[in-house]
Amino acid sequence: IHEAMEQQSISISKAGIVTQLQARCSVLAAANPVGGRYDASKTFSENVELTDPILSRFDILCVIRDTVDAVNDERLASFVVASHARSHPDAPPEAGPEAAAGDGEVLSQEMLRKYVTYAKQTCRPRLALADHDKIAQVYADLRRESALTQGMPIAVRHLESMVRMSEARAAMHLRDHVTGDDIDAAIRVMLESFVSTQKLSVQKSLRRKFRRYIVDRADFDALILYKLQECLREARRAEAVTGTLADPAHFAVPVRQLEERCKDLDILELGPFFASSTFSGAGFSLSEDGARVLLSRV
Repeated sequence: IHEAMEQQSISISKAGIVTQLQARCSVLAAANPVGGRYDASKTFSENVELTDPILSRFDILCVIRDTVDAVNDERLASFVVASHARSHPDAPPEAGPEAAAGDGEVLSQEMLRKYVTYAKQTCRPRLALADHDKIAQVYADLRRESALTQGMPIAVRHLESMVRMSEARAAMHLRDHVTGDDIDAAIRVMLESFVSTQKLSVQKSLRRKFRRYIVDRADFDALILYKLQECLREARRAEAVTGTLADPAHFAVPVRQLEERCKDLDILELGPFFASSTFSGAGFSLSEDGARVLLSRV
């Protein structure tokens, strides 16, 4: 893999055949952690036993953990069961993929392939001079924190990665220029990749230091939903310990508790979130007096 990413070729010497194959393509790789389970007290390189020269050649590193979450586990199980039901030959038309997508339009594989091909061939977006300073500042901050935390090393490749991701996002929107939203999205992806590969003991401090980049222009509805799910997990644990049900039909989270949690994100107004499709699509609703967030137990 090192040769493929460094020289874009693969050398083969087997069964009397000695040749070199071209490997001019993107590389998507997966690695299992040592011992079968990711250890958050170690760095990413220690978990997968890959050297820094190889890891630094990837634009993005994603740590996927199997976290026990009753809410997300139920949603995943419902999705899998519904997917099997829709694939049945006798399934009614309304149970097809279009119904599962809600109000969104479902693109066929052929149309999506044509869209990506068109974007690659016709769009050549470039960064404006005004955006150079912001990316350079993020790169300098990452270099400093990388040296202090002794985690994943940050090199010039990561600076180029942020530029490429910004341009790629603009191309997917069929734009000929990179906007501020494209820059912010690329920075957030790079920061999430950097923070997630660090030891658990330093992740929280890093998120606080880079908070202005991560939270700025972020999807606040998704952030509030995450805080709401945290409150819901705590409410479920409290019910399991006490053995009492405040509401037999619903799980309930006080709105005041959610407001206190969201103050850490400088989010003071929750009205737009309660009116959004993110809130209703996750199965939540407000009580009649507006003081509690409800989730059906069914």
